[in-house]
Amino acid sequence: MQIYLDIKNDENSSLAERLAYIDFKLQFTGFVKRSEIGEMFNVADAAASKALGEYGKRFEGNIEYDASLKVNVISKKTFRSMLKFDAEIALGMLANGFNKNKLLSPSSNLIAYEKIDRVSNKLSVDYVAKITRAISGGYCIECKYISENSPNHGTRVIAPLAIMHDGTTWMFRGYHRDDPDGKFFKNFHFSRVRDVIELDESKEGKVRSHETLNSDKEWNTNIPLELSLHPKLDEKMKQHIRLDFGMADDANDIMIPVRCSSLW
Repeated sequence: MQIYLDIKNDENSSLAERLAYIDFKLQFTGFVKRSEIGEMFNVADAAASKALGEYGKRFEGNIEYDASLKVNVISKKTFRSMLKFDAEIALGMLANGFNKNKLLSPSSNLIAYEKIDRVSNKLSVDYVAKITRAISGGYCIECKYISENSPNHGTRVIAPLAIMHDGTTWMFRGYHRDDPDGKFFKNFHFSRVRDVIELDESKEGKVRSHETLNSDKEWNTNIPLELSLHPKLDEKMKQHIRLDFGMADDANDIMIPVRCSSLW
């Protein structure tokens, strides 16, 4: 984050935030639009264009203009991010929106705060960025996947479709082409992906209509999941669980709507 902090502290805080947003969008979605900058920072087109121009001057080799798409895109071969944060923060910002406070040190917390950590997966920022760019761009990736349920750890082609988080683990929903078991729509763990190659320049790499979320029946089917207190629990433990889950004092069941794709 040093480049960001240097610009923020020595030059202009607003400029630093706009440059960081452009950098983040390029790395994790593959493109950035002038209108997005305007909406994010509530500025006019002229100010958004100025920020893009400034980014291009300071970080030459990171950004180029795609005349066919009429949008600013990442220069993949020469891109070097001005931001250095871990993949989980990036995924959280993709899910919840760009947050400039995530670019600052822990001392910037408004009140005392401590994250209770688990053993980190140490996700690869490079792999995560390639996968999220594929989701944003609508194309496939080629990768190796260390599956828990299959001995096949060879190269496969996946169309990444959406990111997912269960409170502990980051995953993505995707379509596995040529799956030998015929179960094409699956959940994949970011931590198990290896050797990711983007197929955006290949005709075969474009996501086909039957490979999109619209065709994923499990993703689009919501069902009521009924969870019940275990009958062997004593009343004291049942009351603890009721409090934790916001259940009525005499309730033994809770109904939760979930996607079929999340039933695990």
